[in-house]
Amino acid sequence: MRRINEPQAALVEVHVDGTPRSVNRAAVALVREEWRVVDRWWTEEPVSRRYFDVVLAGGERAVVFRDEEVGRWFSQRGT
Repeated sequence: MRRINEPQAALVEVHVDGTPRSVNRAAVALVREEWRVVDRWWTEEPVSRRYFDVVLAGGERAVVFRDEEVGRWFSQRGT
């Protein structure tokens, strides 16, 4: 069993500025929103993430983020 909205590993290709170009091989048509979360910096497990709410070429929406602590991409909703 997994938690609702649990992050899943994602394959994300990016533009030079770090914005997603594709998510799991689906082209990104639009980046709707971008935000950062920096939290728990005072603990042994800090959180530093750059989130993107994107619309893919097929019309699907996805929320992906780069976990800057581990250097990997994840998806929380959508593809």
